[in-house]
Amino acid sequence: MKSYNKKAVISGDIVEIYEYEKEVLHGYSDTRKTVKGRQSRADDEDRKENRKKTLHRARRDLRRLVNCNIVEHSKFVTLTFGEDVRDIKMANYEFKKFKQRLETRIGHKLQYVCVIEFTKAGRIHYHCVFFNLPYIKNKVLADIWGNGYVKINKIDNVDNVGAYVCKYMTKDGDDERLHGQKMYFSSRGLKKPLEIKKEEEVSNLAVALPPSALTYENVFQSEYNSIHYKQYNINRRPFVVLLD
Repeated sequence: MKSYNKKAVISGDIVEIYEYEKEVLHGYSDTRKTVKGRQSRADDEDRKENRKKTLHRARRDLRRLVNCNIVEHSKFVTLTFGEDVRDIKMANYEFKKFKQRLETRIGHKLQYVCVIEFTKAGRIHYHCVFFNLPYIKNKVLADIWGNGYVKINKIDNVDNVGAYVCKYMTKDGDDERLHGQKMYFSSRGLKKPLEIKKEEEVSNLAVALPPSALTYENVFQSEYNSIHYKQYNINRRPFVVLLD
């Protein structure tokens, strides 16, 4: 059985280093059958805990995906419905049509990630990072959206854009309306984070990282292990925005 006690995850300019007190097994799957008579459904406490873990993984995966693909002049866009749209399936269909109209306008496929959120009034709106959207006026984009309001946010001075986007998932990630639904969706073909689990390679990488690039460090306890975690930004600016 393969195992490791160090791991590095590289997502664009963000490098995460994990050091585990106990070795971690990988390539392992539990094939044991459920004991007869055991509850088939978790109780409310278990469901809440499972939901918390699911949200944490989704936020982590989104943060890394954004940081892997962010480039200069990427755009953070909020799309809001003018009408009282609360049905996720209907809203997602409208977003799909918007994306198709926008791709026709710019002449190429869009690369993006998109987070669903609800306004205080309960309407659905989207927070999207478009990685390859060329310059477009707000009014023109609003006309193409055709469902309400558009806001383009400047993110050129944000160090950890993935963490910036994740804060919107934090607000509504545990909303009952999103249970059983995707908390975010993305285009195909995006770059994925690189994982390194060979101890020597991780150690060499950690040594090569300058101390000034360290943005966050913590030791935390999982259910089975103690983990020393460090996060680096190899393109760090003087003022750092770190939001997980």
